Amino acid sequence: MTHNARMEAAMAELDAQLKPNFIAAAEKWLLERTTLAKRWKGQTMSREEANSEYRQLLTNAQEEALIARINHLTDRSMPPTSRIVKNMAEEIRGGEVNKNWTAHFVKRHRGRLKSLYLRNIDNLRAQAEYEPMFQHFFDLVE
Repeated sequence: MTHNARMEAAMAELDAQLKPNFIAAAEKWLLERTTLAKRWKGQTMSREEANSEYRQLLTNAQEEALIARINHLTDRSMPPTSRIVKNMAEEIRGGEVNKNWTAHFVKRHRGRLKSLYLRNIDNLRAQAEYEPMFQHFFDLVE
């Protein structure tokens, strides 16, 4: 069981208690008592949540919405280009994103994005007439 899973289980246990016993819950779930108490009181958050809030340009929820929008457009046979994704991200964020943000976003979520246009193809593959791209094009035209 991962640390975050143990923390969630301990938090659920503390929520069910009338008077939370941080020491017992921390010992049961192999957690640091002070970390558990601060997390339960809302004074701290997990590293993943903190990165989402303070370091990423878009929060995890905003990225999920962007992924859903990209996949929705792709399903409707209108796959977005990198520039369209950048424009959507800037609209969601309310400000500019840097020039490499779209490439990093696509790389982070490549397994979940359906759009073939967002995948970079090196020049050798493009010169060799990369068959899946042509098949995708003809499927869209059909």
